[in-house]
Amino acid sequence: EGEAQVPEASKPRLDETHAVPEFTGLWSAGGELGGGSPKKAWNQLSKLEQRYMEEALARKKAGHGWIEKQVVGGREFKGTAFVPSEKGRDVTAIVFKDFEPGKVYKRKVTLTNASLAFNTFKLLDLPDTVKDFFEISYTHPGAMSPGMMCDMHIRFEPKVNEDLIEHIPLLCKTGPQHIPLRCLTKKADVTAKSTDIDFDVIMGESQTLQLVLANRGALDVPIHLRQLSSLPDDLSPQSVATHLAAAEAEGLYAEVPEATLAYSQDSIAANYATTKIDLTFTPSAPGEAVVPLHLRMPKGLSVPQSPDMLVLVRLRAYEVPIYVLHETMDFRCCCLGQTYSQIIPVCNRGKVALKASLVVSRELHGFVSFSPDMAYVQARDKAGRPGRFDFKMKFEPERKLLQRCKDYLVEGPTGLMDTIEIPVRVGVPDQTLPVHFNFRVQLTTGQIKFSQEEVDFGTLAVNDSVSVKLGVTNVGELPQRVGFPTLPREVTVQPNTGFISLLPGEERNVELIFCPFSDIQYSFAVTAVAGSNTQYPVQCKAVGVAAPVEFTCTNFQLRACAPTDRVQQSFFCTNVSKETASMELLVPKNSGIKLSPIVAMLEPGQTGRFQLDFCPPYQPEHLVQLLATLTGGRTSKMGIKKAEG
Repeated sequence: EGEAQVPEASKPRLDETHAVPEFTGLWSAGGELGGGSPKKAWNQLSKLEQRYMEEALARKKAGHGWIEKQVVGGREFKGTAFVPSEKGRDVTAIVFKDFEPGKVYKRKVTLTNASLAFNTFKLLDLPDTVKDFFEISYTHPGAMSPGMMCDMHIRFEPKVNEDLIEHIPLLCKTGPQHIPLRCLTKKADVTAKSTDIDFDVIMGESQTLQLVLANRGALDVPIHLRQLSSLPDDLSPQSVATHLAAAEAEGLYAEVPEATLAYSQDSIAANYATTKIDLTFTPSAPGEAVVPLHLRMPKGLSVPQSPDMLVLVRLRAYEVPIYVLHETMDFRCCCLGQTYSQIIPVCNRGKVALKASLVVSRELHGFVSFSPDMAYVQARDKAGRPGRFDFKMKFEPERKLLQRCKDYLVEGPTGLMDTIEIPVRVGVPDQTLPVHFNFRVQLTTGQIKFSQEEVDFGTLAVNDSVSVKLGVTNVGELPQRVGFPTLPREVTVQPNTGFISLLPGEERNVELIFCPFSDIQYSFAVTAVAGSNTQYPVQCKAVGVAAPVEFTCTNFQLRACAPTDRVQQSFFCTNVSKETASMELLVPKNSGIKLSPIVAMLEPGQTGRFQLDFCPPYQPEHLVQLLATLTGGRTSKMGIKKAEG
């Protein structure tokens, strides 16, 4: 009685029967796998059971039954579920750079759940080619909410000196994911900022430029410079590589290097650094030369490795510091009586500023001027770019210039001796030899010529009009635009209201249309203006007379008229003269217009009535087709005669 009472629900019920699987499978009733070893249990299965078991294990390994779609708020997640990052920065790949075999490298990578809901992952086996080099450990956090992170520790111990490009496979609830994994050996990666080096040196001076080499690899690379005996056939990459390989194999190097070019033949390009090799040029004579240098590096330092380079050193030596940028200043074709200007750039290659003045020769005096006529041209800058000063040259040609420069006339583009080519001197007090540049210009006239100097329109009635053709010719060698900007109100010019363009030597006709408003004698001038703003007046005369009769209407706007229909309109004519007027009205043929009467005689002050009838002379084609459609093809064309009225 003193013992504690055990609740009835807690007492074991020996007669209670628990749920058991329908098929015991591999497990025996005693709790052992198949009643013995796994191999023995596997052998006890039938062929069909073994096949089903293998398929089930394959499905489990592939993730079937574990991968599922993630839909949140009606939106399915598609993308990278776990984003890798290192030291707080997202990375696209895990990189072990510049490794050495035998050393151990460790890296900590943080995986962040970037999906829309809870997610988890498990690490799959690495590829067989690299799984012996890596050890990956992490604490599985279970289901991870969005934004939750998990640290993964990677231990890398390389055994071979080769680049490894693989990936870390993950199986997530949203699908498989691969994190790129790149392991790179130490490289010899040497590049040149520029393999073309240009020297521009004045006689008596020297210049030092640098060949800049950048080594982006982790290996120090020995550099050896040697002058080649010849240039390759072309500068394509394939041709250059073949030429350099042949030079190294056969020793095709210059026996006597360029004496004016000094440089260090041996140097070292340090890892992850920039190396500068000085090249000094001291010219002994003016001229130009190209020195090819073979930049050679030892082979077999790394895979891949930078190839050998061809360095082209261009040497240019000049005699004088002051020079004109353009040896010939070509003004091309200039019109007499006009003003032109051009910039004359004078440059200084020297190290100090020099005084320069442009001298106007006796032949050009009065036609050419410079602004300013003297200036100090600054020295070249630190980058070697020459100093520059722009003089402004003003040119005002006249016809007598051709006579004054007759000794400098040359044949122009048109085959005429109308082109001047004369030297202009640039004086430099501190320079023994002066500098010249050629001034070249072709002179032409800017005049236009008319086919007639005076236009007579004759006698015509008031409010009547008459046109006269007037030929306009461009006698110069430059295209011109000609227009009639101001005209009397009785005159109009066609085409384009009198504005035309004329090519050199071209002739075009314009129509002068005159319509008098009063019965008087007219005498006026029509002024044409050319592109050079020169005015050319053309004298005109005419006589306006009053008309003997007047019509009440000279312009009829008739209503729309269908075929076989007729429109009538009346108008009146009055004899305003003091004599009897006989008149005849002429009707255009096939116009559908009929006038009655067509002949009349009016006494002074008498008014006559005239009748105008209009009937379309033929039926439009589209109406014929419409009628044929409406009548079912029974009606073709209506019998409308093509005749007057």
